[in-house]
Amino acid sequence: MPATHAGHLLAVPREALSNTARRAMATTVEVTAEAFDRTLRLTVAAHGRGVDPAITRRSGLANLRTRAEELGGTFRVAPRDPAGTLLEWTVPLPAGTRDHSDGRLIRPRGTV
Repeated sequence: MPATHAGHLLAVPREALSNTARRAMATTVEVTAEAFDRTLRLTVAAHGRGVDPAITRRSGLANLRTRAEELGGTFRVAPRDPAGTLLEWTVPLPAGTRDHSDGRLIRPRGTV
C-alpha cells in the first residue's frame, strides 16, 4: 500500500472512533477495511445515537471528507437502521499496488 494511503488508513479510523466516543453514545462499533478492484474502503458502523447532519460539517468528520478528497475519493455519513451511524471512506488505489488476495499487481485497465 502506498505510504500516503497507509497514513490515512491509520488516521481515518482513529478520527472516526474519536468522534464516535464523543458523540454517538454507541454500545458497539464495527470497523472494516478492505481493498478490492483498485479501491480501498474503510467503514465504521456505530450502534448508538445517530449523527446530527449539522455536526458533520464542522466536526472532525469534515477532516475525514478532506482526507478522502485529497486522494480522489469520497466520504459518506448515513444513518443505520434501526439506530446509529455508518461512515464510509473510499479512495482509489494507484496502479502497481499489490492485490494481496492473490499477490498480483493491480494494473490500470487495458494493460497486461
